[in-house]
Formats: sequence, C-alpha cells, structure tokens
Amino acid sequence: MRKFKFHSLEYVLLRIIEKFLVILPRPVALFLGQSIGFILYLFKIYRKVVLKNMEYVGLWEKREMDKIIFNLYLNIGRYAVDFLRSPAHIPPYTIHNYEIVDPLFAQNRGIIVLLAHFGNWELLAEIFGKTIPNLSVVAKPMRNSKVDNWLAEKRKKTAVTTIYVDQALRKMLESIKRNGMVAILIDQDPGKHGTMVKFLGKDANTVRTVAGIVHKTGCAVLPTYAILRKDNSYDVIIEKADPVSHEGKTDEEIIAAYQLQHNEIISEWIQKNPEHWFGWF
Repeated sequence: MRKFKFHSLEYVLLRIIEKFLVILPRPVALFLGQSIGFILYLFKIYRKVVLKNMEYVGLWEKREMDKIIFNLYLNIGRYAVDFLRSPAHIPPYTIHNYEIVDPLFAQNRGIIVLLAHFGNWELLAEIFGKTIPNLSVVAKPMRNSKVDNWLAEKRKKTAVTTIYVDQALRKMLESIKRNGMVAILIDQDPGKHGTMVKFLGKDANTVRTVAGIVHKTGCAVLPTYAILRKDNSYDVIIEKADPVSHEGKTDEEIIAAYQLQHNEIISEWIQKNPEHWFGWF
C-alpha cells in the first residue's frame, strides 16, 4: 500500500512538472532545468559514483574531470526539460546523414538503431516516429507502472511501438523480418545474458542481442544520437556501422567482433563529449 501511494505521488508530481514546463518559454525552461542540475551538483547527488567511474576509465586528468562533471550536471537538467516538454514541443534540430537511411531500407533486411544514454535518445523517437513506418524501441519496464505507462503513451503518440526486454529477442526479429527499424540502448549491464568486451578501454559486460541479430539476419546498423548544441538546438547524427569480416571466424568470434565494434563507436562519442553521457551515473 505504501509503495502504491509513493508511486502515485511520484507520478502526480511528474505530471505537474511536465505541465508547468510545457507552458514556459523553452529558454526559461532550459535555464530552470540547468539550475536544478546545478543544485544537484552542489549537493553532490551521485557525484561520488560519477567520479569513481571517470577515475576508473582513466581518460582525463583531475582538472578535466571536474569540468566535465560540472557540465554533466547542467546538461542532465537541460535534457530532462526537453524530454518532459516533448512531444508537444519538439526543439529545433538538424539531421545529418539521413540520406544513408533509404538505401538501407531498400535492401529489405531491416535496421537496428544503436543508441546509448548519450544526449537526448528519446528525442529520436519523436523525430523519426511519424516518418519511418514500423519503428520500435526496446525498453526496460520502470518500477513505477504509472510512470512506465505514461512513457509508453508518449512514445505511442509518435507512432513508436515499445518492446519490453522480456520479449526483446522475438519481437526484434519479427520487426527486422518485416524490414522494420528497431532502436535499442546497448550501454547497460545485461547481467547473465552478456559477455565481457572492451568499452572505454575497460572490460565491460556487454549485451549480445544486437550483435547476434546482426550476424543472424544481416540487417543494417545505424549508430545514432541527438546532442544539444550551445545555441540549444540539436544535432542529430546518423552513422553507419559496416559489416565486420567473417573470414576465418567462428559464429562466436563474429558476434564478439560486432560487440566490440558497437562499443568502440559509443566509446568514441563519449570521449569526444563526455559531459553528454549519463552512463557515468
């Protein structure tokens, strides 16, 4: 009963904040989000976790890490604002490399969109959901069912279907066979279903599902992200991951090669813009 009340209160507060942010001019709302991020930074919410993770990968000096962490907290507030305001108010954006998408659909093998907790990944569904038929996203159900239903409804308004992880493999394969597009976040711990692969230079438990499907079906892979620019518009970057060589490799070695390729792509994003990756938390 107590859990139900807490989840109900959490949901109501979220909806109130959402409604409030929608009526504000976007520059004001972004400033408010940035200010909340600054408060979280001042109160050191999760800062030990972030610092420990950054020290572990060992890519930056202490002074650089301090600057990255400060900007990371400001960014999480700004991205949260745009997430809550959409799809009613989609922010300005520029898409780069969209011309590579249609030829891949013409191959009739389906497409997997490779995502990370980098930038505004939910914005991508809102941008492409109404223009690309048969677009699905793979997601973990949230602990709060009311919030989970709210999020699913947001995606549904943009004509995006949610595939939950317990059905992911079957549903992803069905969509790929229909020449559909499936988006999935791969920078999360898959537990016993993953294998150790290099990520940011360190061994990390890495999801096998995407690499296995790519090897099985020959579908295309489009690593994609949406990142905020200084003028508060977004750059939506679409990339293409080339097929790895199969020559002289076993099935397991091919899957491992795809896993490594995908991890290296995301690692490159993070190394260029570490203050936009929320996996540090």
